[in-house]
Amino acid sequence: MKFKRQIMFLCLIPFLNNCTWFSSGEKNSSGQNFFKAEDNKVVLHQARSADAKTLDPQAQFDSISGLFVRSLYDTLLDYHYLKRPYELIPVLLEEMPEISEDKKTLTFKLKKGIHFSDDPCFEGGKGRELVTDDVLYTIKRFADINVNAMSWFLLSDSVVGLDDMREKTKKILNLDYDKEQVKGLEKIDSYTFKIHLIEPNPLALYSLAASSLSIIPKEAVTKYGDDFSRHPVGTGAFYLKEYRKKQTMTFVKNENYFMHYPKDGELGDKENGFLDDAGKKLPLASEVQLDYIPESQPEMLKFKNGELAWVALDRDNFQQMAFFDKSGEIHLKEDLANDFKIYTEPGLVTSYIVFNMKDNIAQNKNLRKAIAHAIDFKKKIELLSNGRGLTLGTIVPLSIGGSEKDIGNYGIPFDLEKARDYMKKSGYGDKPLQLVMTIGGTTTMYQNLYEFLRDSLDKIGIDLKPDYKTWPSYLKSTQIGDFQMATAAWTADYPDPENFYQLLFSENTRGSAFKNDEYDKLYDEMRFMQNSPERFEIIKKMAQILQEEVPVIFDSTPLVSGLVQNWLTNFKRNIMVDYPFKYLSVSQKSEKTVAQK
Repeated sequence: MKFKRQIMFLCLIPFLNNCTWFSSGEKNSSGQNFFKAEDNKVVLHQARSADAKTLDPQAQFDSISGLFVRSLYDTLLDYHYLKRPYELIPVLLEEMPEISEDKKTLTFKLKKGIHFSDDPCFEGGKGRELVTDDVLYTIKRFADINVNAMSWFLLSDSVVGLDDMREKTKKILNLDYDKEQVKGLEKIDSYTFKIHLIEPNPLALYSLAASSLSIIPKEAVTKYGDDFSRHPVGTGAFYLKEYRKKQTMTFVKNENYFMHYPKDGELGDKENGFLDDAGKKLPLASEVQLDYIPESQPEMLKFKNGELAWVALDRDNFQQMAFFDKSGEIHLKEDLANDFKIYTEPGLVTSYIVFNMKDNIAQNKNLRKAIAHAIDFKKKIELLSNGRGLTLGTIVPLSIGGSEKDIGNYGIPFDLEKARDYMKKSGYGDKPLQLVMTIGGTTTMYQNLYEFLRDSLDKIGIDLKPDYKTWPSYLKSTQIGDFQMATAAWTADYPDPENFYQLLFSENTRGSAFKNDEYDKLYDEMRFMQNSPERFEIIKKMAQILQEEVPVIFDSTPLVSGLVQNWLTNFKRNIMVDYPFKYLSVSQKSEKTVAQK
């Protein structure tokens, strides 16, 4: 059996990092409602730049859909909200799984008393208790190729018998999961089960924290069928009240939610107020409204008016509102420091350019090298991101083990002279050449990116044309290989270098069609290894292959930064818990703060 993963070409950051709140109470001049202490109600607003592709956990794996799924459903495990480095914690479990001596059997014990949200799919409309059968049903459904075309890689070639079941779903539509005995999924009782692994796999627990393995009830899938993608039924901190495309989505607090705010964190969290709500029942907010705001300038206007609680800083607003000091730290300008706070967190994202190796022109390796040498990514970071990013010498972000910090730099440096030499070697040195870049968005940010790339390639005689796509059409085009070149980015599913090197494993590159037997062999060898000098040596060889073959061009990893209203509490930027609605609240002093605005 082979490990299979379909590449996801995620949008370039920033994605949708903005929320605000309002509630019943006094109104400002624009008619917005603001929080009053006696109402004891907080409504968070998130500005989203696109609509969800689906709300079916097993059918989604893009960042936009993940935002919604994370709030409506729960996974067995998740990442501690406050701790760094990122640490897995039990969510639907009483404790972390017990691992057998041979590391091939994981034993899980579910928390008792966790219920799905009330829904007509249940008898009497009352949400029933979550049990082992729900977990096993979810994992089997996750393996169904007719349901999950995007994130099967998380458990592929991992659980005994699960790959065989997936193969069966290729021939049988609407397979009855209850009749399928998967040897690696063992029910002990209603709250205890075991997962038997094919071989020791340190990545398996990370997989169980992914949004696509959120636990669902069979009754909802049976009742709603295709409409299940728009009718979520989970155990999450919120339930879906309203969904209007390109308008507002509304989540309402699940009063029966079982989680509590963390009681511990890392050094400095207590002093910074991140433990003031320690032990309180979650969610702290009563409602979340997800407003469709595709452009950054309207977002910032709402933020400055006090309507948004936090907002990502784009290039233009960064220049107006923030600056780097001599040590390289980012600060707010003095006239803003009393109203807002600024955050900066290293991103777990790799931005890159990918070639379609089935394209007759893109197959020319010398041409790919010419393009790689022609782009000055340091300049791109300065022009488009105000210096808030770092160039990459491998495909792995610098804050993850196995990056260039551990194996050395294997990127292709900016060098116009070399770029022009490779153009001559490619056979296009004296010929007019037009190429098309597929871009996953139409906003100003994407237009600026295209203009930069066009100017870069113009210097070596390439006429670059844009192919702007909406997010859904971009995903479709890149997944079926309907592109020549494409801008892309990958956000870590889990903090391990395997999660990035798998992007170029041949059975995962359906869209780009890159295949290298030696690379595949090395990938198979390092996949389940713990980080070590031996693993890093294998990774180094893989990086050298990518440097020579150039199926992708490494771009950069971001420094994620933005602004937070002083009255928003518990906001600590967490890249692995990207949508922390259930942890957020408003300071008791907020009424006075808002009145002054």
